[in-house]
Amino acid sequence: MPARLFAGILLALGAVTATQADSLTYVNDRFGTTLTFPLDIFDRIDPPPANGDGRRFRSEDGAELAAYGQFNTLDQTPETLIEWETGIVAENGGSVTYSASGANWAVVSGKQGDEVFYQRHEFSTDGSVIHSMEMRYPALGSARYDRLVGAIADSLEGP
Repeated sequence: MPARLFAGILLALGAVTATQADSLTYVNDRFGTTLTFPLDIFDRIDPPPANGDGRRFRSEDGAELAAYGQFNTLDQTPETLIEWETGIVAENGGSVTYSASGANWAVVSGKQGDEVFYQRHEFSTDGSVIHSMEMRYPALGSARYDRLVGAIADSLEGP
């Protein structure tokens, strides 16, 4: 599908806006989570979930990018979120190879099966909402996606 036609369809959905000819910015109406990503790679969009928490975008080669917000119902801190995510990854047979956190953010990355994953979580000022992005891609595509994940993760924002 041509990028301009796809961008027009997404704009009609009201959840994504064009920022450049080759990238889109997703804006979550419920939580205010925003994420900018390359349209020429993540050119397939899943239907929105009924609760409006976020969206998932896919590439032709099997990579996935998700952007979503959630209430911090478990009253997590960046450190406890890393512990929680590490446990989920281990339960599913994966391994965390990198994690880091700051006052209001957490990053978890690793491998699960034949995939590489990278998650970034930004906490709202009052800590009541967590804005998140997750990117998964085939390990064989690391040369392509390792170059992109940092810039995509850096674009994650929320009020």
